[in-house]
Amino acid sequence: MKLDIFDFVYNKGLPSEWRVEECRLGQINLIVGKNASGKSRIIMAIYTISQLLSNTSTLQHESYEWHLLFDIDTPEGKTEYVLKIEKGLVIQEKLTIYSESQEPLLDRDESGKGTIFAKEFNQYIRFQTDQKEIAIVKRRDSIQHPFLENLYQWSNSLRFYQFGTELGQNSMVQIPFRLELMKNKIDFRDSDSVIGIFVIGKQEIGDQFIKAIISDMRKIGYNLSEIGTQVPSLINLDISADPLINFPQFLYVKETDLTAVTEQSEMSQGMFRALSLFIQINYSLLASKPSCIIIDDIGEGLDYQRSSSIIKILIEKAKTGLIQLIMTTNDEFIMNGVPIEYWSVIERTPGSAKLHNISNSRDKIEEFKFIGLNNFDLFTSEFLLPKEGEEEA
Repeated sequence: MKLDIFDFVYNKGLPSEWRVEECRLGQINLIVGKNASGKSRIIMAIYTISQLLSNTSTLQHESYEWHLLFDIDTPEGKTEYVLKIEKGLVIQEKLTIYSESQEPLLDRDESGKGTIFAKEFNQYIRFQTDQKEIAIVKRRDSIQHPFLENLYQWSNSLRFYQFGTELGQNSMVQIPFRLELMKNKIDFRDSDSVIGIFVIGKQEIGDQFIKAIISDMRKIGYNLSEIGTQVPSLINLDISADPLINFPQFLYVKETDLTAVTEQSEMSQGMFRALSLFIQINYSLLASKPSCIIIDDIGEGLDYQRSSSIIKILIEKAKTGLIQLIMTTNDEFIMNGVPIEYWSVIERTPGSAKLHNISNSRDKIEEFKFIGLNNFDLFTSEFLLPKEGEEEA
């Protein structure tokens, strides 16, 4: 599934109300905006609904509304999902898949009562769900309600990375002798779980996984010949004295022009962030087939050449059609390295944010191409944003 359009409202009707108005997304997206314009809030709105629908988060005592449209241009027809939550209680939930029916396949109200289509019976049946629970999650049944599976798979396989954070650099992991025990404990959605993800990927996928990571790192200027895990050298213990002791381990790399390995703690922030991201994305692509990859502050901590290269790699991976890529930045170098066809420029007004991109501002983007300026000028000039008194197309 691909998320094409979403609307989002937080605390509707209150002084703290904030909304995203008809956010249109493509296969590849770079959301750009000034500081505090809403970049992170927009992608967090997507991440939050994915957590709720994959049952990895519970409802909080807050008010939200989502209106999601998936696959609007596919021959099979679009999927529409509406979820409204008020002070931690679901007051409306509706799922319509237009290839299946013009009527909602699931529809429930604020009491928790609703109807859902049962495929084996070929009819709608009544149900009641707790007001604090989401029916899409609680009614999952691949026999009676198989139409719920695609939405669950989309949410469960979405991956979210905050590039400006540690991405697991300060973590170590005790690797069990039976690696299936680690797989049961690892949260593949947690970007700090990179060491465990690497160990599992190496075992499950093997050389293809390692080669993919090394290839990506070389493309951004880190000429690696080896990646692995080891007990940190700072742990001054005699491992050979008792081989049954399960010491914690972390990542290391071997660069071709250095004689010694570079341990995780010795890597620069930028190098480790890139390594961590490539480990996790390559595992997702080779093993779990993610639906969507979201990266906040892409390229943070990397120089111009490396940040540009990492963007190109991610775009090439997204062009395969296997994933939808959503990134955010306010970095000039990154903006200049990403074609403006992939841009979404934030228009921020009090209490709301709207995206201007190729889907709703095509004429302006085509006009800008003929001006001859660099991409960053599209951002600084606010060329895509409506001028005062100007009506939007």
